[in-house]
This record gives sequence, C-alpha cells and structure tokens, in this order.
Amino acid sequence: MKTKQYIQLILTIILLMLSILTPQVFAEKSLTPLQIVEKMDDRNNGETRISDITMILINRNKQQRIRKIKSISKDYGNDTKNLIFFLSPADVKNTAYMSFSYDDSNKEDDSWLYLPALKKVKRIASSDKAGSFMGSDFSYSDINGTKIEDWDYQFIKTSQLVNNVDTWVIGGTPKQEKKEKILNETGYLKSLMWIRKDNFMLIKAKYWVKKGRKIKYLKVEDIKQTDKIWTAYKMTMITTIKGKIDHSSILDFSNVQYNKKINNDIFTTRNMERGL
Repeated sequence: MKTKQYIQLILTIILLMLSILTPQVFAEKSLTPLQIVEKMDDRNNGETRISDITMILINRNKQQRIRKIKSISKDYGNDTKNLIFFLSPADVKNTAYMSFSYDDSNKEDDSWLYLPALKKVKRIASSDKAGSFMGSDFSYSDINGTKIEDWDYQFIKTSQLVNNVDTWVIGGTPKQEKKEKILNETGYLKSLMWIRKDNFMLIKAKYWVKKGRKIKYLKVEDIKQTDKIWTAYKMTMITTIKGKIDHSSILDFSNVQYNKKINNDIFTTRNMERGL
C-alpha cells in the first residue's frame, strides 16, 4: 500500500472511531444555551408521578421543623397539573396546594392554596408567586417552574466538573420586555444553572433575589434512575444574606412512582377541600 493511501486509511479510521465513541461531544458544540435549557425542561418525567416528600425547614439557629407531604402530578402533553397535600404535623395537616402549568407562553399559570383553618381555597395571584411556599426557601414559582421563553440565556462556562460530572454553566436574565413580569412572579434578578451533559438534569443553581438582596443556592442530589427516568431524590435550597446562611429547606423524596393511572377529576378545588 502506498504511503498516501495508508495515511488516508488511518485518518478515515480515526474519524470513524471519533464519531462512534464521542457523538455527544460533537452534539454539545452545536447546542445553544437556550437549546440546552429546553432539553432540560423537556426531559422525560413520565405521564404521571406520585411521591412522598419530607420537607425539613432549618432556621439560622439550626432548629428544624419537619413536614410530611404527598405529591401527585399529571402531564397532559403541553400542560401539567400538580396537587400537594400536607399530611403532618397538625398545624399544616390537610393544607393543599394545586398548580396548573401551561405550555402556552401567553397563558398565565394557575395555582390555589387551601387552608383548613379558614376552610377556604385561595387563588395565588402572580404578585404572590415570588413568596415563600409554606415557610420554605422554595417560592411558589420554584415549585411551579418558570417559562423559559421569558429569559435570555448565555454560556458562563461550556464545561465544569461538579462531583466528577461534566456540566454546562448557563446564566439566565429576564428578557428586557418581560423583566417587570419576571421580577413580580419570581423575585429573581438573574440566575446561574449547572446542567449535566449526560442527562440534561439541573444539579445546581444560584438565584439573585431582588427583595432583601438575598442569594439562594439550590443543590440537587441523590440522582438515580427510577423506571428508566432520571430522578432527583433530594433538593436543598439555601437562602443567604450578606454571605451568611439565613434559612434552608430540604426536600427528601421517597416512594416515587411513575405512569400510574390518575383520574383527571382529582385536580379540582373541591378535592383540595375534601383531602387526600
């Protein structure tokens, strides 16, 4: 074989091996920050999901309050409905929260809170969604999720290892024409997200809060596959003021079940009042 032909053969083999062994590398380079966030948002979460949650609230003195929760959600294709019941302790038992998240960017998400002491279902206004969800460091908008099309995204780093897992670091800022709306609904001036390259899961985030000049840190841990769906079993949100921890909240998930049959009529305000 001639030298030129031999070199061409070697180059062909190398290119073939690269295309087989590292297809993700080439795909990564072609993805924009927005496309990565869209893939994160579009991850498979099953048609339905049922889980138990232990919410742990920790104040600056490290005192803890523990709440038990049942969460039920159903994906309707473009829209998602979620219903949460508080099971204990006594002061929050039978409290219920329901949210409808719509894919249509022109349609505002709906959410309701039922307080058994008042025996009344209250609709959550947009101006209240930046507020604390049941005394936790998670806001209503954190629980519901935000509309990604309302934000501009840019690469901060195209590669950073987090616990030996490669991630993209992507910054988010509200679009100028949506800034007032986003501040009203989330309270966030900007955000940073660490998104895994292998499964597009958010594993870390940082949020700058306008009110009180606080910074919140999200940490997502104990990630594993359940029914072939990547699932986070622990989420921690920490609120800091001037670099010091003011409060933190932990969500521990258990008994996670996907694709179980859930009747549509469970997602009603009447069912919130009736209880689990």
